Amino acid sequence: MTDTLTEYTDLHARGREALLHEPAGGDPDKLTLVRASGSLVWDDTGKEYIDCTAQAWSNNLGANDPRVIEAAIEQTRQLTHARPTFHTPALLELAELMVSIAPTGLDRVGFTLHGSMAVEMALKLAMRNRPDAKHIAVLHDSYHGRSIATMAASWPHPGNVFGPLQPQFLRLPRPDLYRPRAGLTAEQDTELTLGLIRDILVKGTEGPVAALVYEPIQGNGGHNGFSAPWHRGIREICDEFGIMLIIDEVQTGLGRTGAMWASDYYDIEPDVLVFGKGVGGGFPLAGVLAKRRFAKFLAGDDQLTFGQFPISIAAGLATVRAVMADDLCTTAAEHGRYATDRLLEMQRRHPLIGDVRSPGLMVSIELVRDRATKEPATAEAHAVFVRAQERGVILGESRYAGLGNLIKIKPPLDISRELLARSLDVLDDVLTEVEAEYGTVGVS
Repeated sequence: MTDTLTEYTDLHARGREALLHEPAGGDPDKLTLVRASGSLVWDDTGKEYIDCTAQAWSNNLGANDPRVIEAAIEQTRQLTHARPTFHTPALLELAELMVSIAPTGLDRVGFTLHGSMAVEMALKLAMRNRPDAKHIAVLHDSYHGRSIATMAASWPHPGNVFGPLQPQFLRLPRPDLYRPRAGLTAEQDTELTLGLIRDILVKGTEGPVAALVYEPIQGNGGHNGFSAPWHRGIREICDEFGIMLIIDEVQTGLGRTGAMWASDYYDIEPDVLVFGKGVGGGFPLAGVLAKRRFAKFLAGDDQLTFGQFPISIAAGLATVRAVMADDLCTTAAEHGRYATDRLLEMQRRHPLIGDVRSPGLMVSIELVRDRATKEPATAEAHAVFVRAQERGVILGESRYAGLGNLIKIKPPLDISRELLARSLDVLDDVLTEVEAEYGTVGVS
């Protein structure tokens, strides 16, 4: 047994050395996962963890749901691959289902395998419908993926060497509900920012803008939310300037906020909605929903050999049906209220917690060294992440390790209340330890 374990360990060590990618999050000792079920995962030593990341917010339904697995297996028996010039029954059924649950007015759908490619699909659609345009606009602190194009559309990548290959995006300011501009309230900051955007479009932009892309809650950029006046104001600006409004719901879609879409939750009217992550039930699947009035792609505009992977499509069909059958939007809303209430109570005892953010199970806390100055507690946030994982709870961090100061609690929507409570108990204990170690005392 010892020889087998040694051989196994050595093999994995050689495998790590062979990998081209640095560990995500900068963690050289990242876990090797071997099994998952619902909200639990196990590593190669047999240790169990509560996964409060839903594996990059992708397992909204919970890992390895039998309905999804059986659908994927059955599709595997029938047809594993079809080039994009053909349809499959699952493709047509999922297309009809996605349109039926889409926000009002979105009645066409396209599929691909990754959120980055879905965002690029939306950008292509914008340019196909506005070929005279010279710009696509994004917001400060946005995140839209890691392809060459979507990395350029996101907040600046540290040590970016890809600039010569990247398109240029028009970057627009955003309001900050937690850190409004000096001397302003959050409401005043929102009003000012909308005015600045209008000025930029009138006085600071040469040529038409095809689209504005933004996340209803900025995921990797810090879980920054927006107020109802912001969403209304952006819609009005897009209408005024003939700009396609693309809402990136790769992270917020399929029940994460307690509604099927954040666009529903915030009463946003997108022209195009980008989805991904949770829609595939653990299989790669993403795409866009769009209004019928927009011109379709021409042949060859947006075709990928595996872009309509039948197994992912079948898994996605089972996933969406299961989310609806289990009423996981309601479950996410209830779990989110519970988690938020617990975190607000912790905030009264833990000076590290500067802000608590939700809705639904899009939950996070921003850690600060001083509530008056709101200085980000980046090292402390990473310490919380590491210590919680040691205790069997995998929390999310913001951005790359050392750059962000958020802790995210975004488990599968069907996590049990017991597991959610246990995760929050661990977070509570870890915050106490980290505050003592870093000398964070007293509530400002």
